[in-house]
Amino acid sequence: MITTTLSIHEGRTDAAPDAVGLDAARLQLLDEHFRGLIEAGRIQGASYLVARDGQIVVHRSQGHLTYEENSPALLPNSIRKVYSITKVFTAIAIAQLAEEGKLFYQQSVSEWIPELNTDQHRGITIWHLLTHTSGLMGDPGVQTEPYTLPWYEWWLHEKKSSADAWTLEEGIKTIVSGRMYCKPGEQWNYCTAGFALLGLVIERASGMSYEQYVRERITEPLGMERTFLRVPEHLRAETCIVNPWQEKEVQDSFDRTGIPAAAGNGLFSTLEDLWKLGQAMLDDGQLHGQRILGRKTVRMMVSNQLNNVPSTCWGDKNPNFQMGLGWSLSHQDICSPGTYAHEGAGHCGLFIDPIERLVYAFMVPSQTGWVPQAIINPRAIIWSALL
Repeated sequence: MITTTLSIHEGRTDAAPDAVGLDAARLQLLDEHFRGLIEAGRIQGASYLVARDGQIVVHRSQGHLTYEENSPALLPNSIRKVYSITKVFTAIAIAQLAEEGKLFYQQSVSEWIPELNTDQHRGITIWHLLTHTSGLMGDPGVQTEPYTLPWYEWWLHEKKSSADAWTLEEGIKTIVSGRMYCKPGEQWNYCTAGFALLGLVIERASGMSYEQYVRERITEPLGMERTFLRVPEHLRAETCIVNPWQEKEVQDSFDRTGIPAAAGNGLFSTLEDLWKLGQAMLDDGQLHGQRILGRKTVRMMVSNQLNNVPSTCWGDKNPNFQMGLGWSLSHQDICSPGTYAHEGAGHCGLFIDPIERLVYAFMVPSQTGWVPQAIINPRAIIWSALL
């Protein structure tokens, strides 16, 4: 059992909350809220950042960096795997390549990945993958099925033999093997494997590895110095983990031969780096004079792309699901209409409210998976602090 004492750790801030129209006393409720969840054993720790008008006003952490006894503290600049927030990086990369005329959204994915040139898959477009409407089977459990198929990365790892390495072609076929869930465009069905395919499209359209592309075209221009697909060895001790499997991920000890880049779930980052990405989106594609996207592209990406497309994911029965290009639009809470976001495996999130000019990033590592009180409830505290 972890025995370290809970303390609040402060990160870099730019202004006091009241200077940007936020109630400082109400925002302090975040500390109490997260402390209660940590003390109850619901989450291992919490780090959280709130910014408005480009000014960081809350940047704090409490709890534990690792699951081990006598763990170091989780700090505001601790590195954490951000899982599906990776998808918005992939969507931005696709948008950049579209701006350069190297691909187009309605293009068949089979033109980039020949393994999809089949009667079953040929109708899948880049747009379908970005909006989770490809018809490919979704993530395990997404339809609340009692007996799920294996997670595709685990499946690929398990099927390797010591004598034979996977080829990339075999890995692609494994991702798309089996029946389609539905025809392309018929339903919203959350599919991380589809973003792995988009990672391949990025590599083939750009001539770079996915890792190199994200670094050179997104993270370096925005000054995101602690965002990586693979954590450098000298920073691994600063990386938050909740179990031995994550420790292996951080130590980069998995053989990914034949497995497409983890373009849907593989990046590691920090609160401040996530804020930089969010602020660049809020400022129409640029941050501190460095532009990564055009204004029209940003506004298209965060606008609803779907019309009367149903979703039954995770028990939902929504006849008209809303989705941007890689960005989630369905929150049904206190956030302003038009707020766009992405969560990561129930452990982190990035929310951007263009009406209130507010960015909220958080990390709530937990061994128990998705804890709604750590994901949903804090937004009510933050948005109700707007004066």
